[in-house]
Amino acid sequence: MDLSCFIVISLATMACNMVGESASVPALYVFGDSLVDNGNNNYWTTTAKANFPHNGVDFPGGTPTGRWSNGYNTIDFLASMLGFDSAPQPYLSPVKNTTQGANFASGGSGILDTTGPTTIPLSTQINFFQSVAQNLMQQMGSQQATLHLSKSLFLISPGSNDMVAYYMGGSGPPSEITKQLLINSLVQELETHLRNLYQLGARKFWMQGLFCIGCVPSSRIINPSGGCVEDGNDLARRFNAAVTQLMDRLSSTLAGMKYSHANVFSMMSAVLANPSAFGMKEVRSACCGGGINNAQLPCTPTASMCPDRNEYLFWDFVHPTQATYNLVALQSFNGSQNFATPINLMQLAQS
Repeated sequence: MDLSCFIVISLATMACNMVGESASVPALYVFGDSLVDNGNNNYWTTTAKANFPHNGVDFPGGTPTGRWSNGYNTIDFLASMLGFDSAPQPYLSPVKNTTQGANFASGGSGILDTTGPTTIPLSTQINFFQSVAQNLMQQMGSQQATLHLSKSLFLISPGSNDMVAYYMGGSGPPSEITKQLLINSLVQELETHLRNLYQLGARKFWMQGLFCIGCVPSSRIINPSGGCVEDGNDLARRFNAAVTQLMDRLSSTLAGMKYSHANVFSMMSAVLANPSAFGMKEVRSACCGGGINNAQLPCTPTASMCPDRNEYLFWDFVHPTQATYNLVALQSFNGSQNFATPINLMQLAQS
């Protein structure tokens, strides 16, 4: 084991011990897109599937589970840090225990119902959760179920696909007006979703901010210079700022609501600026795929795959490697306000 891996494992163990001593999180409920999906699309009629090799090559047993990763994703690492034996299971899987949480996320989905039309949009994910909440009320009784939900963590990864669909599908650089209109519409819809979750009992929210979507391998290949696409990054920065403003407003007006916003944009920017500091060597090309930057062809069982996956920032044309997911989890969980605001996830769990 190299030193960087040892440090990551040690930090994760320390974080898990710290939260285990001082906090009780009964369940994790996960919503969003492929960055947090761990297999719902396996059971959904959609072409957005990840349950085939090479995905999962570093998962225990080398199993392709439906995660958009060579192994674990951020939710797996956060669940471990919070003291869970494993991440919550996909809601659509045949066997599950929803008293300890459930994962409703769907790869390709968005805040808007029109994003990824064959996947499970955030509105439908919340409808699924409503069924879970109603079952908890029947099983536990209203008072105990309300307490259970208020202590649980609601982990949400919104907006990536909405943004990518917009700037990748446009006929040219978006204007300032169209950028702001898009962000306003997304944040307005997101507020509706969050208020619905609050009404169903959610109180503690972890929001994963957008990463540098203009720097993923699939973005770089549309830039003649091979650099990042600034329009994509600008949209991500604006969206992140608007979401934190929304969360500030909601937490100041909705009784008992608290949140932690993971500044993944800053995390990824730090890696891009100094890869070696994070044990990485390749931050432009995907590990798995084909063509320029390994981003012109998808990661499939016949695609080329790098042997040194821990040294790559990106697994495929847009998704991070397991190593990157781990870094995001560590900084989200126990990081400073540079990476987690206004508090980190450990503090949220303890609150």
